[in-house]
Amino acid sequence: MTTDEIRRKYLSFFEGKAHRAVASDSLVPQNDPTLLFTGAGMNQFKENFLGLKKDLTRAASSQKCLRTADLEEVGRTAFHHSFFEMLGNFSFGDYFKREAILWAWEFLTIEMKIPRERLRVSVHKTDDEAFFIWKNEVGIREDWIYRLGDKDNFWPSNAPQDGPNGPCGPCSEIYFDQDPSQGDGGTVQDRRFAEIWNLVFTQFDRQDGGVLKPLAQKNIDTGMGLERLACVLQGQKTNYEIDSFKPINAAIERALGLTEGAVQGPLRSHLYAVSDHIRAIVFTMADGVIPSNEGRGYVIRKLIRRALWRAHQILSAGKGESGELRDAFLYRIVPVVAEVMGRAYPELQEAKASIAMTLKSEEERFLDTLETGLKILAAKIASLEKSGASKLPGSVVFELYDTYGFPDELTRMIGESRGLAIDVAEFQALMEEQRQRAKQASQISGSIFAATELEKQLTQFPATRFLGYSALEAEAKVLFADIHGSKGVVLLDQTPFYGESGGQAGDQGVLESSGFKARVTDTQKKDGFILHAVELISGQPCAGSSVSACVDRGRRERVMRNHTGTHLLHAALRQVLGPQARQLGSLVNAEKLRFDFSHPQALTAAELRTLEDLVNAQILADTQVIKEEKPLEEAKKDGALAFFGEKYGDLVRVVNIPGFSKEFCGGTHCASTGQIGLLIITSDSSIASGTRRIEALTGEGAMEYLRNLRAQVAELAIQLKTTPDKLGEKISRLADSVKKLEKEKKQGAVVNADPRAILMSAVDAGSFKVAGHKLASGAGAEDMRALSDTLRSMSSKTVYFLGAENEEKVHFVIGLSPDLAQSSLDAREAMKKLAELVGGSGGGRKELVQGGARNAGQFRDRWASIVDGLAAYVKERNS
Repeated sequence: MTTDEIRRKYLSFFEGKAHRAVASDSLVPQNDPTLLFTGAGMNQFKENFLGLKKDLTRAASSQKCLRTADLEEVGRTAFHHSFFEMLGNFSFGDYFKREAILWAWEFLTIEMKIPRERLRVSVHKTDDEAFFIWKNEVGIREDWIYRLGDKDNFWPSNAPQDGPNGPCGPCSEIYFDQDPSQGDGGTVQDRRFAEIWNLVFTQFDRQDGGVLKPLAQKNIDTGMGLERLACVLQGQKTNYEIDSFKPINAAIERALGLTEGAVQGPLRSHLYAVSDHIRAIVFTMADGVIPSNEGRGYVIRKLIRRALWRAHQILSAGKGESGELRDAFLYRIVPVVAEVMGRAYPELQEAKASIAMTLKSEEERFLDTLETGLKILAAKIASLEKSGASKLPGSVVFELYDTYGFPDELTRMIGESRGLAIDVAEFQALMEEQRQRAKQASQISGSIFAATELEKQLTQFPATRFLGYSALEAEAKVLFADIHGSKGVVLLDQTPFYGESGGQAGDQGVLESSGFKARVTDTQKKDGFILHAVELISGQPCAGSSVSACVDRGRRERVMRNHTGTHLLHAALRQVLGPQARQLGSLVNAEKLRFDFSHPQALTAAELRTLEDLVNAQILADTQVIKEEKPLEEAKKDGALAFFGEKYGDLVRVVNIPGFSKEFCGGTHCASTGQIGLLIITSDSSIASGTRRIEALTGEGAMEYLRNLRAQVAELAIQLKTTPDKLGEKISRLADSVKKLEKEKKQGAVVNADPRAILMSAVDAGSFKVAGHKLASGAGAEDMRALSDTLRSMSSKTVYFLGAENEEKVHFVIGLSPDLAQSSLDAREAMKKLAELVGGSGGGRKELVQGGARNAGQFRDRWASIVDGLAAYVKERNS
C-alpha cells in the first residue's frame, strides 16, 4: 500500500466516523507566537482544545510537521525525521477513550490489515479505564498491555511532576512487533517494538504544585507518523526505504554523480539525512520561508548546510579532508520531491521552480564559505601547532560554525586528524548561549497552550461582524474594554475597521459615544475577533454602550491604492519574469507597498520599466476591480492565485482585475484601477538568496516622490551651473575629470615607489632575500605589474611581494628574480600560503603570480604576518 493510499484511507475512515477531514495547516503557524513551526497535528486546533472556538467537535487530518530538536539522529535511526506527516483524529468535548481506542484498533487491524498478534499497547499505570477497554472490549491479552509511568505514558511527558501547567492527560500507545520470531517475551520498550500511534486523553488541567484538576471539556488528540505506518505496511526496516523516499534517494545519488544504490553501509545514513532535509527544505520554502540568519529562515539555512555537509561526507569518504563536493546539487532534487509529494500537496508543483532557484543560490553561497572556512581552519591549526597547543579552542569551532556555517563535525574531524582535540565544553557553552538568544528572539513560549487572559475573556463573545468592505462608518455596541491608563483594547459586536492581516495594515480612526471618545491607533485580528487598540481622548468605554465607529477615510483610501497596486505588480512580475516569480510576502500600509518574490538576480532597468508600464497601463484603463466570495475549490479552478502558507476556509474572497490579475484576498481594494492614480517603483533589492524585494508608491505618495526628485534635479543643476535638461551631460564631463585625476593618482603611487629602497629593505631568508612593499591606496593591478617588472629586472636572489588596497579590495603580486627561475621556489605555492592569511586567491606562473582578496582590513592587520610568512616559506624551501 502506497503512502498516498494510506493517507487517503485514513481520512476516509474517520470521515465515516463523522469527523471533518481538515487540510494540513501551513508549516508556518498562523497567529500563534508560541510556535516557530507546526510540530504536531493538534497545533491548528489549539483554539478548539482551549474552548476558544466551537466550530468543530470532531476532526481528522494529515498534518505536515517540522521538528529540529534531534537533527543528530536524523538518518542514523530508522524513524527520526525533521519533516514528516502526522495522521491524527481529534475530539473537542465529544467522544473520549472508548471510541478513540476502538476506532484506532479497527483502522489498524481491519482497514490496514495488520495482524492483531503483531500489536502491543501501553497505558498509564493509573488509567484503569483505558486498561479495561483494551482488555475487555478489544480483547488484547493482559500481558500484552503494559502499564507505564508519567515519563512514557503521560502528555506532556512527566507533566504531573515537571509541568507545564495547562491541559494534559494520560496516553495509550500502540506498538508493532517487528520480529515475532522472538516469541512472547520482551516489553514495548525493547527495540523490537516500534511505536506507531499515540492516543492522548486530555482530561486534566495541571495547576501549581502538580495538582491535576479534571477538565470540564475532555478532548482526544491522537498522532501517528504516516512514514512509520508506511514502513510497517511495506515491510521495510527503515522509513527511508518506503515508496515516498526511494525516488528521492535515487535522485540524490544521480545528482552526486553516483549510480543508484551506490551509497551503502554507514554512508547510507548520510544519504537518508540528505533525503530528509531536502523534503523539509522544499515544504518549508513552499510555505513562504526563505533562508536567512534569523528565526525560521535560519532553521532552513541550517538544514541546507547540513544536507550539503552530509553529501560532502559521502563523496569524501576515504579521500581526505578536502572532500569532493564542488557544485550545488540539492536544487536538482526539488522537482523529484514535488513529483513524489505533489498529489497530496499540489502547491509544490507551482512553487518548485522558484524553490530550486533560491536553493541553488543558497547552496553556491555556502560552498564558497565552506572553502573559506577550510582555509581559515588550516591557518588556525598551523598557528596552534607552531605554539605547541594540543587543543582547538571552542571559540574557534563556534566562530567557524556561527559565522561561516562550517559544521562542527568537520572541524572536529580535521582537528583530530592533526592531533588536536576540541574544547567541547567551551563550544557547547557558546552554543547554549546562542540557543538562549534565539529562544528569546523568537518569543517562543514554553507551552503551546499559553492562552492569554484576553483570549480567555474573548471566549464568551461571538465573532466580530466586519462591515468595512462597504462602509467606513457604523453604529456598534461595546462588548469588552480592557483599559489601562489612557490606552487599551476595545471589542465591538460589529465594526468597519479592518484588522491587520494578509500583509495589510490595520485601520485607524475614532470611536465615539456620549460617554467617551478614543482614537483608534491600530486594529488587529485575533481569530474571529477584531480588536481596536485605542488611546482615550475623554471618558471611559463600558460594556453594553453604543458607539459610533469611524474609519480614517483618507488613510484607508491610501492603503487600498497600495493594496490594489500590489496585485497589479504581482501579475506584472509573473508576465515579465515568468510564474516562478512567486510571492513570498508583502506589506501594504498608507505610506507604501512592499512586495517580496523569488528571483535569483537584480531586475534590469528595462525589466523595471516594463513592470511600471504594464501596471500603469492597467491604471489608465480604469478597469473595474471585482470582489466576490466563492467556494475554495471553485476559486482554484477559476485560476485564482493562492498565497501558499496562508490557511483558507471553505469559502474564499477573490479579487479579480479582469484579464490581468485574479487572487485570493481578504483585504480592502479600490473600486477600479484608475483610483490608484499612478505607481512608481522606488527600489529593487535583495533580502536573501534568490529573494528580491520591490518597494513602490501610488497616488499622492508617487506624486510627492516625483516632486522631490524634480526639486533635487533642479538643485543639482543650480550647484553644477547648468540646466536640468543638460544635467546628464554635465555629470558625464565631471566623471571623466574624476577618472583622469584618479588615474594620475595611481600613476603617482607607482612613481613614488622607489624600487632601490624596496630592495634595500629586503629581509634575509637563508641565502635569499624577501622584499615587501605596500603601495598607496588606489594603485591597481596594472600599476603593480609595472613596478613588478622593474623590481624583477633590478634584483637577484630575491622574492618580492607587492600589495595595494583599492575600494575595500586588495590586489597583490608575488615575483621571483630571474636567477631563481630554476630554484625550488614557486610563486604559486607562496600564493597559496599567503591566501590563507587574507582569505584571497590567485594564480599565474612559477616565477610570477597575481591575486586578490576582498577584506582590506584583514590585509592591513596582517601585513607583517604576510611578509614573515613569505620569508618562512623561502627559508624552508631553501634549507
